[in-house]
Amino acid sequence: MKKLFLFLIIGVFTATLCSCATIMKDDTQTIPIKANVDKVNLKIMNKVGETVFEGQTPTMITLKTAAGGYFNPEKYTVIASKKGYQTKESLIDWHVSGWYFAGNLVIGGILGYLIIDPLTGNMYYLDEAVNLNMTPIR
Repeated sequence: MKKLFLFLIIGVFTATLCSCATIMKDDTQTIPIKANVDKVNLKIMNKVGETVFEGQTPTMITLKTAAGGYFNPEKYTVIASKKGYQTKESLIDWHVSGWYFAGNLVIGGILGYLIIDPLTGNMYYLDEAVNLNMTPIR
């Protein structure tokens, strides 16, 4: 009986330290990218200007939701180009997960709000898809 009680106490303590957004999702997200024309060239850069992907549409890309550090969400710039079309720039922006607010109210508490989720970056999610509308050059 003592072992069961100890196991339950450790489980509750561990769940509290994990915080809710960290439990419910990880720090990456897969995003589909497509365009209204085939084989559009893509270059995707993070917020400090490093190229994280080069390829063509349609594609699926897995991106980090946070840049590392404390309260440091990531966002990405997509540059799309194709001969005969205007170059298009699009942003993949970040948002705060509902799990961060509601889940930490119930499970993670102040540690989840101010330490664990902000450090892991799991409190963020990115735009769910990128749809590029390429315009022909006239």
